[in-house]
Amino acid sequence: MPKTHYLKNATLRPDEWTIFFSLTNLKCTMEELFKAALLFWLPLMLVPTGAVFALSRKEGSRPMVGWAVALISSLMVMSSWLTVPESDSSAGGHLILAIIGPTILMAIGCLLAIFSGRIPVQRLPVYAGPVGFISVLLGLAWLLMMHLDNPPIWRHEINPYWLVWWPTFLLSVLLLSSFVIGAMLMVGDNRRNEAGVMAFFSLLFFVGLILLLKIDGDLTDAAQMRAQLWLATADAVGTILGILFAIVTVALVVAQYERRLPAPGLVSAMNEEEKEMVQDILNNNLGGDQE
Repeated sequence: MPKTHYLKNATLRPDEWTIFFSLTNLKCTMEELFKAALLFWLPLMLVPTGAVFALSRKEGSRPMVGWAVALISSLMVMSSWLTVPESDSSAGGHLILAIIGPTILMAIGCLLAIFSGRIPVQRLPVYAGPVGFISVLLGLAWLLMMHLDNPPIWRHEINPYWLVWWPTFLLSVLLLSSFVIGAMLMVGDNRRNEAGVMAFFSLLFFVGLILLLKIDGDLTDAAQMRAQLWLATADAVGTILGILFAIVTVALVVAQYERRLPAPGLVSAMNEEEKEMVQDILNNNLGGDQE
């Protein structure tokens, strides 16, 4: 009997069918993992690598190559929801693409507002401050409109990372601005005006947080956002406690190490040859000829 005819009419036992489908699913899973690693995780790692490579040297073509790698990798990450839609990690790229507009707008606004104030380096023109404030307001309004009417949609539902990032972002801005205001008032010299500006923006983000908790969006409700805010608060408190615990741990380890070190021995006085050597070095570098 020909071999092809035998294979055509051959039947598999149930356990052999199970092994066959398991191997097929394993092959598909490995292909999906490799594709996600190539089109999402590798570009995600190349973004900071390219930026560090570009900032490490100003001469030659290294900065251009580094920024080009970072830019191309960023585009690959943001387009991962199209290139690897079967990967759950592509939700992160989809979120970055959705929030990159208002985020850049607010970042530019902060830079304009900061470098138009009293700083020790070259200041921007006077009109840069109001333009920066308007940019921050527009970026915040953009995000609020996304929450109310058009949240990021991924796989026909709200992007799960958006539900985590949005309340975490508002809470982080409030905590950071509170810290900056306190530092300005306690350490800064005559920085009450700048602290007042920071307090104004903190109030805006606080209003945004209240709207997040009280008003239902098009596809989200206030109860869901309140739950996410509690989770974000737990993450923030855990992060702060973890940092404090790490600092205390390092301090204790250093203190215990220094406590076990032997007492330093007494250093003998310099002899005449060493004194003459020091005097020669001082005379050669300072130009003096007196002791």
